[in-house]
Amino acid sequence: MEDNEKIEETIFQGVRFANIYASTVYPLVSAWEFEFLKAENIIRERWDNCTIYMMVQRPLTYFDKVVIEDSYIHFEITDGMKPPLPCRINLVANGLCEVGEVVDISVEFYSKTPGNEQPLRNVGALRIFRSDGTLVVWWSPQKILYEMIVNNLEVEIAEGSELFAFSDYKVHYIGKSFSQKVWNRLTGHEKMQRILTIEREVGTSPEARAPFEISLIFLNLLGLDDAPMVGSFDGTPIDGAKPIIHTLDLDDEEALGDFMTNSPVKLGDEALTREVEAMLIHQFRPEYNEIKFDNYPEIKGGMRSKGYTNTHLRLERLPAFLFTDHFSMVPVVDGEAISENDAAEPE
Repeated sequence: MEDNEKIEETIFQGVRFANIYASTVYPLVSAWEFEFLKAENIIRERWDNCTIYMMVQRPLTYFDKVVIEDSYIHFEITDGMKPPLPCRINLVANGLCEVGEVVDISVEFYSKTPGNEQPLRNVGALRIFRSDGTLVVWWSPQKILYEMIVNNLEVEIAEGSELFAFSDYKVHYIGKSFSQKVWNRLTGHEKMQRILTIEREVGTSPEARAPFEISLIFLNLLGLDDAPMVGSFDGTPIDGAKPIIHTLDLDDEEALGDFMTNSPVKLGDEALTREVEAMLIHQFRPEYNEIKFDNYPEIKGGMRSKGYTNTHLRLERLPAFLFTDHFSMVPVVDGEAISENDAAEPE
């Protein structure tokens, strides 16, 4: 009897929780820009390990009232609907050219009849080249906003302007690309072609087109925190999920140490990608995702199949207000969620 009591005293229960960290590694790009950028090796390398992608849309954003003088570029970011964001960037202060250095600034227009007198209107992109033709940097409105918010690019903005005013995106589709590179997965992607065909422009600009408004977000799964817990669990759901209970013998120090310190899942495991895709689809329920994962977190090949009771996701370096009719997510910058009072809300 004493032996049985001793055995009962040393048998405990444990559960596992996981925190997955995902991040953008490159600014949001339009579907139109993607067709050109996917051919660039240096950009493909940035996307190389991204396994989650999102197709989103907002009104066409463009540069307006562009004036180039000395080492400064003056411009507004606007979509023709919200108050514009007046900006000024000093190329020398940002290390993009030296004092007195002559650079070539190429301007790409959305309009079919581009202007040639400043201020330049309806500009889609700015490219800066050195005198030998070497590309220094290129900016679309969304790319420069990303660099300003995420990478602290020094751009002066008018007092009282709303930095996140042009960061609201409706989520149309969420997908994963694990067995092939994301740029290959999206080449000829059936759902993207369907979205580009069916979805109409939502902006008021005369140049608004779906390929300019539909954008792509690529996420790289960068981190995993394993959070084991030892205690007594009666089967009561934890954060809405039935606990997966592991039986532990406190006298088996090796097994207990393994449970507490060694995660059964490592970065690169497909279970992470499956979990994040299903979680985001379950939350946002995008229109073009046919499978909504109604039984999440009970999914095939996800983290529960690895023994985790529940999984939490932390998105980083994502300066976008994402929304559908079912769910919304505020921008995340420097590991902190921007309050809804500071972020642009969908109209």
